[in-house]
Amino acid sequence: MILTGAILGLLSGLVINYLADVLPAERRLAQPAWWPLTAQAVGEYVHSPRKFVVHVVMLLVSIYVFQDPPADFSPYLLTFVLGYFTLVTVIDIEHRLVLHIVSIAGALTLGAIGIQRHELVPTLLGGVAGFLLMLGMYFSGELIGRLLARLRKQSWEETALGFGDVNLAGVIGLLMGWPAVMPALFAGVLLAGVYSLILVFISLVRGRYSMFASIPYAPFLCAGAVLVMLLGVYNVSL
Repeated sequence: MILTGAILGLLSGLVINYLADVLPAERRLAQPAWWPLTAQAVGEYVHSPRKFVVHVVMLLVSIYVFQDPPADFSPYLLTFVLGYFTLVTVIDIEHRLVLHIVSIAGALTLGAIGIQRHELVPTLLGGVAGFLLMLGMYFSGELIGRLLARLRKQSWEETALGFGDVNLAGVIGLLMGWPAVMPALFAGVLLAGVYSLILVFISLVRGRYSMFASIPYAPFLCAGAVLVMLLGVYNVSL
């Protein structure tokens, strides 16, 4: 099982790096930058810090999942889910985007996993709840940001949340189902808040504080969902 996990982890890293390269630029599947294979192309791939980190992370994660698989989750499906969240995280960190094509693919695949795990109704309720909850936060952040910008006589250019984060919350809801989507999103928002406070403190110390500085939010939403999955918090009651 460890060997299976290692092989799957390496292949997952390759796919994630490929998609993270082509989707932000092309919005579709396209020829990878390292094809056709040349010594220069292979060298650039090997020496890319992001590609190296993705391979290492997926290798370790997949080995861990297959070595100690959760009782209620197929290690193959769990590796796929973690790979999807890794892809979303990489693209959002590099481009501050949660692509619609990635969200649609996530809704179809993670939604199917959710139905297999929670049946149809809890899965759909989780998706709707996650989408609406984050949609409310999106409009609230937009309103508050514009008001503060007007009071400070500054221009308003971006929100803390993007609409891609709203779509992602819906995808997470489909995977987690109802009511587990709630602690998953709460954990993600809490992690983002802690990170923001640390970032504000560092910025103040360095004298570079900006009220409207934004952070990539999707990695924290993904981390919250993974945390709840690993803890097995699915059947909580609200």
